[in-house]
Amino acid sequence: MLPVQVPIARQTAVPTKPIARSQGHLEIIRDHRAELDGTTSVRQFGEVRFSLVDGGPRELIRPSRLIDRSAEGYLRVCRPLTGEIWVFQDGRHAVVRDPEFVCYDSLRPYKIVMPEPFRMATLLFPHRLMGLTPKDTELLTARSCTGSEGLGALVSNLLIGLEKHSGKVGTAIGLLGGSVAGLAAAFFAERMRSLAADADAGRQALMLSIQAYIRERLADPDLTPAVVAQRHNVSLRYLQKIFQEHNTSPARWIRDERLARCRAELADPGLDHLSIAAVGERSGFYGASHFSRLFRDRYGITPREFRKQRNTSPAESTGSPAPI
Repeated sequence: MLPVQVPIARQTAVPTKPIARSQGHLEIIRDHRAELDGTTSVRQFGEVRFSLVDGGPRELIRPSRLIDRSAEGYLRVCRPLTGEIWVFQDGRHAVVRDPEFVCYDSLRPYKIVMPEPFRMATLLFPHRLMGLTPKDTELLTARSCTGSEGLGALVSNLLIGLEKHSGKVGTAIGLLGGSVAGLAAAFFAERMRSLAADADAGRQALMLSIQAYIRERLADPDLTPAVVAQRHNVSLRYLQKIFQEHNTSPARWIRDERLARCRAELADPGLDHLSIAAVGERSGFYGASHFSRLFRDRYGITPREFRKQRNTSPAESTGSPAPI
């Protein structure tokens, strides 16, 4: 695949004063888990959240004084389906229209302006899921991302597909979330490589690439840290070092990803025809007792008990809070 050409964020004239408060269009985001006015649909796919927002002109501001930097961070990907979005963060601003998209981070101050009636599709990714830190995301925020070629086009089209069809997905919801995260990770890795100006950024791009590689091969019982290191032309010691920066190890990360996938399958009523052992084997665990012990150690309950006690509430809701 040809490298994505990363456009420089368009420098478009911006207003010298905020949209009038008297019109009720200026909104201070006090809690990033509060739901944005105009959200018409929220859909949770594992740890990935998709939402649709409709509304008129508005300005959203998240000031530094309201941000708890010890809280879990999120990276938001926004594509305008109609209208225009201006995102200000990290000393930059980007102006995007369909099919472009843009990112912003929940742990740093930002301003978002929709100067006209709009409809917007968004994806929300926890930093932890993507292997990113707030420092890493500074390369990604408030930059216009092409939606017409390469991986950028795949991400942009994914948002369109989720707008049209996400409500019809009733099974394998957690697995779909993993696939969405994998595609986003591949895009972010390519994006960071193209923007990287130092070794730290290059190392983070490598980390994203490694995580995507692992997620694609969780069913392989021979997937080991040594195999991963060899595939990416790095030493095992270096592989361990970059995972250590995220307070984990390659082996632990592989195990936790396998367990998370098993948990998603056990929570899916559409997969109840699979035995507990078969669910484990689909994610690389061979031996039902070994799988059951690891699952219990991770989640405090056996796979069989989890399947019986799983939460059967609908995945789609318009009343539950969604991070902004």
